[in-house]
Amino acid sequence: MKKPVPLKGHFSWEKYLKETGAMAAPASYFKQSLTPPVNEFKAGMKLEAQDPRNTTSTCIATVVGLTGSRLRLRLDGSDNKNDFWRLADSSEIQPIGSCEKSGGMLQPPLGRTGHIPIFCDV
Repeated sequence: MKKPVPLKGHFSWEKYLKETGAMAAPASYFKQSLTPPVNEFKAGMKLEAQDPRNTTSTCIATVVGLTGSRLRLRLDGSDNKNDFWRLADSSEIQPIGSCEKSGGMLQPPLGRTGHIPIFCDV
C-alpha cells in the first residue's frame, strides 16, 4: 500500500483511491439505518451491557451521558476511564433482568471480583 497523499484543496475520492491503490467498501456492506434510532434513555438509568473488554461478560451499567442516539455507559464498579459508547438500539445492551431470563449470570467488570453488592456503587 502506498503512503497517503497529502490533502490540498478539494478532496476527490476517485483520485485518492486510484493514487493509493485502495478500494472503497461497497455501499451494500453498510447496514446502518438511514434514520437514527430514537434515544429515550436518561442519565442515571441502569441496564445490562456487554463488557467491551470481555464481551462474554454481561455487567450492570449506568447511563452517564447522552449524545444524539448514543449512550455513554459506565460499568458499575468501574471508573470513568473505561466509559464506552453504544447506540440506543445496540444488541449489546439489554433491559435489567434479560441476562437472568436467558439463563446467564451477571458478572463484575473485568478486573473486579466478588458478588454484585461488593463491586457495585448501588
